[in-house]
This record gives sequence, C-alpha cells and structure tokens, in this order.
Amino acid sequence: MRRRLGNRFKAILREARGNVTVEFGFLIPILVILAVGTVDFGRLGLQKIAITNAARAATQYGTQDLSTAGDIAGMRQAAYDDYGDDGTLLTVTPRQYCTCPGSSTEIACNTLCTGGEFPYTYVEVTVSRQLDFLIPYPGVQSPRQVTSTNTMRFR
Repeated sequence: MRRRLGNRFKAILREARGNVTVEFGFLIPILVILAVGTVDFGRLGLQKIAITNAARAATQYGTQDLSTAGDIAGMRQAAYDDYGDDGTLLTVTPRQYCTCPGSSTEIACNTLCTGGEFPYTYVEVTVSRQLDFLIPYPGVQSPRQVTSTNTMRFR
C-alpha cells in the first residue's frame, strides 16, 4: 500500500498538467502588490503636481500688487480654488517678507535698506496635504505628508 501511494505521488509530481495553474497561483499575490503599488505611487506623484500648482496659483495671486501681497485669505482661497478643495483637505500657509538687496536677512517691509533703497518684497506660500496609501509598504510611512513651497518676488 505504501509503495503504491509513493508511486502515485511520484507520478503526480512528474505530471505536467496543472503546473501552470500552481505557478500562476504563486504569482498572483506578487502581481496584485505590484499593481496596487503602481497605483499608490502614481497617486502620490499626481498629488505632488496638484499641490505644487496650488502653491504656484496662490503665490501668483499674492504677487499681483501690494494689496494682494498682504491678502492672506485671498492667497488661501486661490490655492483652494486651483486644487478644487473646499478648505478641508489642504493646509495653506502664506506669508509676506522683505529683504535688502544682497542680503538674505528678513527685515520689516516698511523700512528702508542702507543707502535708502527699498527692500525686496516676497510672497511665499506653503501647501500641504496628507495622503493615505491603499496598503502599507515596508519603510514607507502612511499617511504621507505631501508639501510644496513656492516663493516669488514682486518688488
């Protein structure tokens, strides 16, 4: 009896039918993980592009003239509008600052630089959002903070 079972088992192992099915069964989880990973990291890339565009739109709004440079609410709204957000997904942090020509030290925007020069005025907007992955990946934190900062000088 044992010998018959042993011979039968060896015959099953030599049989070629069904090998493809077993191999495919081993490969399916790997293929699914690759597909989901591609979708997840594609979403991450698209979010980075959308957030960068929102930061740029808010900065462009702020550099229109001196009154919009101080319009913090208007810059936030420009970022929300560009992203298509109602104010619940994005964190928008706009600011205005000034430096003297040839210096990187920030000064008050209503003061003159040495030599009587007007300071350079900048608008900087930082936009961020948290993005959750569909599945956890080893070595990759989830939720992932996607951030973009854009700075423009207008005077």
